[in-house]
Order: sequence, then structure tokens, then C-alpha cells
Amino acid sequence: MSRAVEAGCPADGGVSVRALEARLMARLADYRDRRSEDPAFNPIWRLACDLSFQVEAGGLGRGDLCRLADQLLARALDERGAWMGHMLGSLDADEQRRALAALMERETAVCDADSFAARWGRPWLGLVLTAHPTFLLNDSERARVLEALARVPEAERTAPAAGAEDITLDQEHARAVDAMAQMRRASATLVGAILDAARTAYPDRWRALRPQPVDTGTWVGYDMDGRTDIGWADCVRFRLAEKAIQLGWYLDDIAALRPRLDAEARGEVGAELDAIAETLAAAKAHAETARDLFADDLSAETALARAADWLTEDRPGRLVSLDPLLDRLDALVEAVEDSRAARDLAVLRAQMASFRLGIGRIHFRINATQLNNAIRRRIERDEAVDLASRSVLAQINELAETVTPLRVNFAALAVEPTTAVRQILTIAQIVKHIDADSDIRLLIAECERPATVMAALYFVRAFGVAGRVDISPLFETATALEGAERMLGVLFAQSSFRQTVLDRGRIAIESGFSDAGRFIGQIPAALAIERLHANLARQVAAHDLGAVECLVFDTHGESMGRGAHPGSLGARLDYVMSPWARAQFVRRGLALRQEVSFQGGDGYLWFARPDTALGFLVGALAHLQGLPGPEMAEADPFYGAPDLTLDMYRRIMRYQEAVMEMPAYHRTLTAFAPALLKSTGSRKSRRQFETGRGERPDLSRLRAIPHNAVLQQLGFPINVIAGLGEATRPAREVWADWRTRSARFATLMDLVVEARERASLRTMTAYLSVFDAGYWASRPHSATQAHLTDACLYLAERLDGDDRTGAGRALTGHLRIDELLLHQFLGRTGEDKAVMDATARDTLALLHSLRIALIQHLFLMAARIPRFSARNDISRADIMELIFALRVPEAVALLRQAFPGQAPGVDDFVIAEPADYPDADAPNYTSLNRALIDPMEQIHRCLLTISVAVANCYRAHG
Repeated sequence: MSRAVEAGCPADGGVSVRALEARLMARLADYRDRRSEDPAFNPIWRLACDLSFQVEAGGLGRGDLCRLADQLLARALDERGAWMGHMLGSLDADEQRRALAALMERETAVCDADSFAARWGRPWLGLVLTAHPTFLLNDSERARVLEALARVPEAERTAPAAGAEDITLDQEHARAVDAMAQMRRASATLVGAILDAARTAYPDRWRALRPQPVDTGTWVGYDMDGRTDIGWADCVRFRLAEKAIQLGWYLDDIAALRPRLDAEARGEVGAELDAIAETLAAAKAHAETARDLFADDLSAETALARAADWLTEDRPGRLVSLDPLLDRLDALVEAVEDSRAARDLAVLRAQMASFRLGIGRIHFRINATQLNNAIRRRIERDEAVDLASRSVLAQINELAETVTPLRVNFAALAVEPTTAVRQILTIAQIVKHIDADSDIRLLIAECERPATVMAALYFVRAFGVAGRVDISPLFETATALEGAERMLGVLFAQSSFRQTVLDRGRIAIESGFSDAGRFIGQIPAALAIERLHANLARQVAAHDLGAVECLVFDTHGESMGRGAHPGSLGARLDYVMSPWARAQFVRRGLALRQEVSFQGGDGYLWFARPDTALGFLVGALAHLQGLPGPEMAEADPFYGAPDLTLDMYRRIMRYQEAVMEMPAYHRTLTAFAPALLKSTGSRKSRRQFETGRGERPDLSRLRAIPHNAVLQQLGFPINVIAGLGEATRPAREVWADWRTRSARFATLMDLVVEARERASLRTMTAYLSVFDAGYWASRPHSATQAHLTDACLYLAERLDGDDRTGAGRALTGHLRIDELLLHQFLGRTGEDKAVMDATARDTLALLHSLRIALIQHLFLMAARIPRFSARNDISRADIMELIFALRVPEAVALLRQAFPGQAPGVDDFVIAEPADYPDADAPNYTSLNRALIDPMEQIHRCLLTISVAVANCYRAHG
């Protein structure tokens, strides 16, 4: 069943959707040709008006447009699936095995046993699942993408259908667990291939190997940055659930392994495996009981005591470390004579050593402000505490040096009022009572001061978990990125921080492509983070910390606007950490460990199935294996002219910052587009806008994901494209030459070109044209539109003096200058025509025209709503403002209050006393609901269908 039918849209004339699309595409091509005669002509707007005129004249029905939207959504999902297939390469199991074997043969050909063990005994790449709100696709849409990826015949693919709008935190966690299960399965395959290669190359040494080719992590359920709906008990419950799940997976592994033992090994080895399984099963039952107890309402003292005592007291099944079981597996691997059985046991051992008592490393994420507030309470001063002062920093360092670890329990956790301390207390309880072996990351968002990191260090030392926690400042703001080298140098000079880094053997940082790309542009963000990588390498070496591992967690989304390169898996990895940046660590003999993020539902798609998960990992490892050496990476001309590249960086950044400051930018992005975004996660975007006319929503209240999603929906990804034309203008010939000679510049430009192929300033202008009072005042002059005179007059009067159209024209006029400069540059590189002729533009152009026509239909319907007496300070004018902002559900709810469709009548009550009033002619609004209010709701559903299709044309939400 299509969305149009589910939404109640009538089929109207029963128009063939395929024929309609063909006609519209032909008309769009004709309109594009008219631009050569009239440069100001807007094909998107003209096609939208054609559709609108036909709908209002009766030539097309609302249902026809909704069915066309369904068809275009299906195509966008198909194209996204095909693109994912291109990124992943072959998903055939035999071909994947051969690719893995070839990768390992290249390794053993150049490695002796010791170097091979060292190379594969630590992760080549870390994969972290985050809870970012990008759960755009419902089950049917997700299935369609994966079917297209698997090349299921189009006729057999799932038809996109309406699904649940909201997703809960528990559902997000369940999806993360599903993705982790596929990561784990792919990891086991990789480990098996490593051991197979080692068995052949190093027959006397391979049994001692504990390969860990990849590492996995998650912060789903542990992210406290900007949200208050996750309590400490939720974190404990999720961690216990993950423990029980992983123990179940270990039991499944043992059950699958046992039949593969030969007859000789089944005796003693089988008995030992049974004993290990018995311990794991008891621990699983213990964790499940604890999980259920912590799911209760713990505000009751007895419930908290019951849950805490069960988890903390020594009782059968309590297991907090796998080390004793790993020792027993070591003995089994050495004892079994059958090398195949030993290999399978070694895979199990490697999995248990890697995942321990969870599905992956957990990342707690808190905000710098939360830590700053917490540490101020520990500093005794007469005046206000200035965390930027050196004396305060020295005082925090002294506190960290001298603090004696404190004992804590769940009662202390329950009464703790501060978020930051509460999170670290939660970490302490997890380490003591759930999993004592696994490292935990403490991510600090918006971290710009060394004192914030030192505050975190003080608290982890105070609660006895400094030996298990890696404190990781997030560099995502322009201020933090610009001051990163100094901040790292200051931190390394603090005795307590330096000693902790040495004790841990690791320094951890996090970079953020989303917010950095939002405020300074995606290209400057990539270059600033590249400089961050190099600064880390320099500072670690300068402070004689060469023995520690440098762990860099590069967090980016799945869209171009948030740092995901769409060219290939190799380009995706190189964009966030360039070969040149890696060379800075190699040159200094530093161990580098990179992690990358997979954010929300869009990111989880890569790990939706065993073959996609393995395909991603095989492709990523093959790329990392084939990276150029330091000499070749540093020979890139992009790094040979630092003055030129720095000038480009600054020009784009200044341009982006100037656009962000434009009132026209804020007005355009907040005029209506935020209402085109579906709910895509349990973490809400903050956009509580007022209904009053003339008030200005605050763009800063939009998070990075909805901010970028709005740019997608308006048709021009400003933060990817804008400023590059201006930046390349002074040295256009050099940049054009580097387009083919510089690998780094080519990677950056490929991203820009891919975004430019989808970008259209005319689309943005067309959307804002619906607020042009002159258009509505002129429309009834058409012979087929005269019946709309009253509605158009009302709209014209309401929009007279409205600034939205003017703001849109001001913004696009400013951007068009840079767009022309970029077009000139692409002419030098020979890419201008290919960009303008890209097929991706056609589907998007039709989707935008279709939606603009539906918005006009919505406005006209709302304008025909009868006048009603103001109630609860809501008037007809307020309803229109909601409609203009596309806040249709709110408007519909208020209209249903004013015009109830099924209000109770006197005959619905059994009352003895007779009455003559009201009579049969009493007001009944059923027909008004059916003719106007219901269709407005249907149009809104179709608008969101188009939103999903547009996002999939960009291959990700936000």
C-alpha cells in the first residue's frame, strides 16, 4: 500500500504516475533551455506553478502528486542502495574471503612472526556507534535500501510505506546492538583469516596470537551532552543488558565450536569448554536479573537497595573479569593437537579478549559546562573562579595529585546532584561491579580549556577509575581548533595529567566535523582537524611522550555536510584523516590509533547485514594497508605551499562565518524549513518557536544535524560549497593544476563537486517565492484561477510586507556571486558541464517543484478556512502564521478545536427532560473537516515523504 493511499489521498483522475513524471521531466528540460534567453527565469518555480495551477483547476489531484512523491522516494532509496553497493564492492562471500586472504598474504610476505603479531595485536581502526538523531528511515524504507544494495529485482523490492514517526532511546539501543552483532561477526571472520595466514606462515608461533584487527564502541545510552532524559540508572541498565547479550553470544560461539572438535579433543577439551560455558551462563543469568532490577523505579529506597545489593554482593554468577577464563582458553589453544580446532578456540579467545563483558567499549559523553560547574564547587576561593587562569589550573592539578580515592556506592550515586560527577560515579560502579576489564572513554563536548580536562582528571582519580578511563576532549568549535596545540601543550605540562597519560599508555582526543563544518564550513573544518592531528603528534613528541599511543576519534556524520566523503571507502577515511596527517605520527615513531563514528540510523546501515559489515571492514583495511608512505604523502604539492593553502582556508572560513552572521541567512533557514524535518531520534532538536507574527526564531537553537538537514531541504548545501569560488579566485591556475596533481586537494574538491551536482540556488529562491504577496495578488488574473480570488486576496493581504521572500533573494543573491566564481573554476578543471548536467539534479528538481506546488495548495486551503472567534488567544491570523511556518500538525489541532468534526449532539445523551434546542440545523463541521482540514493533514504527510526522498538524494539525513 502506497503512502498516498495510507494518507487518505484520493486517486483523483487516476493519472499514470510514470506518464506524469515523464511529462514533467520533459517540461523541466524545456524550462531549463529558457534560461539561455532569460537568466532570471526559474525552472523550479515555473514547474511548481504549473502543477499548482493544474491542481486548483482540477486537471490533477492531490493524490496524483502524493503518488508521484511515493515513486520518487522509492527511486531515491534505490539509488542510495546502489551507491552503497559501489562503496562496499563485492558482497559475495567467496570474493570477500579471497580478498581477505590476499590482504593477509601481503602481510605475511613482509612480516616476521613478531612484527605480524604486533601489527595485528592492536586495532587498525575503531568503529563507534553514536546516538545522533539520524534515524530517518522507517523499516520499509530501510528494507528498500538494503534490497537495492543486494540487487534484488526492482519489482520484488519493498514499497515504502508510512511508519512510526518517533523512535525511543530503547529502540535506538536495540538497533545499535543489532549493528554491533554484525560488527562482531565480521570481526570474527577477520580474526579467523589472520590466524589462517599465521598458521601457514608461522606454524610454530601462531597459537600465541591474540589478533584484534578492529575495535568497537558505542555511546548509545551514555550520551549526556545536551539531554536530561538519560538517568544514571538507564546507563547501568543498558550496560547490564549489553553484558548479558555478549555472554549469550559467547555461549553461542561455544555451542557452534563444540561439534567441530575431533573425537580426541571432545573429551578433556569438551569438558573444559562445558565448565567455561557453565560459568558464562551463570553470569548471564546474574546480569539479566540485575538488568531487570535496575529497570524498576529506583526512586523507592527499597527498590534501589534491592538492585544495588544484588549487583554488588558476592553471589553465584557474579563475574566482573574474563581474565581467569582467558587463561583457561590459553591452555586449551596450546593443548589441542588439531590445528583447526585450536584455530577456532583462538578465535573465541580473541573475541573474548576484545569485547570482554560488553558489546563494545562504552563512551560516556558530557558537556564541558557540566564539568566546569562541578569543579568550581571543589575550589575554595573568595572571588569567582576563573577557569582560564593559570592559578586555578595549578590548583586543580594539585587537587588531582593529592586526592585520596573515595569509596562510593549506589546510594551516593542516587543522591548526587551534579551531572558530571554523577556520570563518573556511574563509571566507577560499572568498573567495580559489571566489567572491570574494559576501558571507558569520557568524552567532553565543547571543550576549550585545559582546566576542563583537568577537572575530569580530578574526578576520575577521586573515584578510583583513572586506571580505566581515557579522558578525551572534543575539539569542534573554531576556538577549540585554533587553540588546540597550546591547550595540549598546557595539559602535558601538568604533572598529574602527564603521569596519568603515561600510566594509561594512551592520550585520547576527539574531533568533531559536524559543528565545525556548521560554523566555519566543511572544507575549513577538514583542514583545521588535519592541523589538529599534526599538532597532537608534535606535542606528544615535544613532551617526550613517544611511548604512549595516540588515540584520535574523528566523529563525523553520514552526509557531506557533516564530513562523510561519498567517493569511496578510501576517500571517506582519507577525508577525516589524511595520509599527510598519518605521516606526522609515523615520522615521529608514534603509535596512532584512529576511530571513526557511525552516527544513528544512517551510520548503522553499513552494518545492517553480515556481508555489508564484512565488506566495509575488508575495504577499510585494504585501503589502510595500501596507504602511501610518509615521503609520498608529504610530497603532495598541497603541503608544499602553506601560504596558499592557509589563504584558501581563511578565505572559505571568513566567507562561511560572514554568511552565518547574515540576518537573511537566519530568516531564510528558519522561515519554514525546520518544519519539513521528521522526528529522527530520541534526542530532540531544540526549535520551540513562537506563533506570533514577526518574531524571529533563533537559528542557534538548531543543532548541527537539523541545521544541515534544512540546507538539504532548501536545495543548497551552503556549508560544503560556499566560499570555494572566492577562495580559488586569486590563484585559479594553481588550484586547477592541483586538481589533478594533489591527492589532498582532489579529495576535498571531489566532495565539493558531489555536493554541487545537487545544489540549486534557484530551488532556494523558489521556496521563498511562496511568500511573495505580489504573486498571490496576480494569480487570479489567470483564466483558470479566477475562482481562487478570495483565497489569493487573503494570502496577499496577510503576506503584504512579509520579509521572507526578500530575505531569500538577499541570501541567494549573495551566494550567487561565489557560485559563479566556483563555476568559472570548474570551467578551468573541465567539470562545469558535467556538474550542471548531473542526473542527480533531475530527481531533486522534480521533488522540490512537487513540494512547492503542495505548499501552495496548502496555503490556498488554509485561506479558505472560515473566520472563527478567537479562543485561547488563537485567531485565524495565528493559524495562518502556523501554516506559513508549515507547522501543520499544530494548526490542524487548533482548527479541530474550532471546528469539531464529530462534536456530541443532544441525542447522544439519555436525559429525561425534553428540549427543543438545538434544532436539526445546528452547526456541523464534518464537511469542513473533510474538505479542508483533513486534506491539510494529508498534504503535510506528503511534504514529509518528499523530505525523506530529498535526504536520500543526499544519501543521509542532515
